[in-house]
Amino acid sequence: MRINCPYCGEPVTMKSDGWWECGWCGDCGDFGSLNASEKAKLLQVVQVPKRISIPVRLVFETEEKPTRKFSRAELEDMVRRWDFSENEWACRDLLVAAFPEEVRRWPPEELSKMGVMDLLAETGEHDPETAIQMMKLLLDTAEGHLQDPEAAYFLLGNELYDFCRSECIHPRLLDHLKTDDRLARQLFQSAYVGSPQEDILLSCSQMGEKDLRQKLLDLLSCNPFPHDEIELETDE
Repeated sequence: MRINCPYCGEPVTMKSDGWWECGWCGDCGDFGSLNASEKAKLLQVVQVPKRISIPVRLVFETEEKPTRKFSRAELEDMVRRWDFSENEWACRDLLVAAFPEEVRRWPPEELSKMGVMDLLAETGEHDPETAIQMMKLLLDTAEGHLQDPEAAYFLLGNELYDFCRSECIHPRLLDHLKTDDRLARQLFQSAYVGSPQEDILLSCSQMGEKDLRQKLLDLLSCNPFPHDEIELETDE
């Protein structure tokens, strides 16, 4: 029998003490907090007293702790401190919490299997501006760690790698880089420099953005971290 969570609609785990727990959103409660339709399902199986006693056949887990649901503020704090000991998916979950309307297009089960790369790639296909805002949120929140090679590689060399190289994103991204000096510094003066920055510079040349290309090259020339693979030749 499937009993659904009143908060997110996903199946819940019924406990022997009459409580239910949702492994997706982390919500929990007693019998009285379930929706009327879900109460009716249980009443077909057992007469429920004030403290419900669920038959053994309805108990799927008895010892596993429920997955905690973190608030946006908590997730931002994790990414800002670069501490994922409580939630290894904090970067992904921060985007989910910050852009609820955007991520609603995916069923919870599918969303739970997606990472930052997937969210940015699929969002960028139909809404490049929102995808760029997602990227900026991560960079702004983790900005204090972009000078750390390991953290910079995780973000720019992994999570944001394909997105920053996407040609369909570049026209809108270049528009942002013209006016957003903070974003330009984050991308071109971080501890990770590689193909994403090289592709952005190439797009500048292809789109006739001579001044922007020079601006980004100037930032790159002041970057103390290795970037030998990037052509630093300036425009005349």
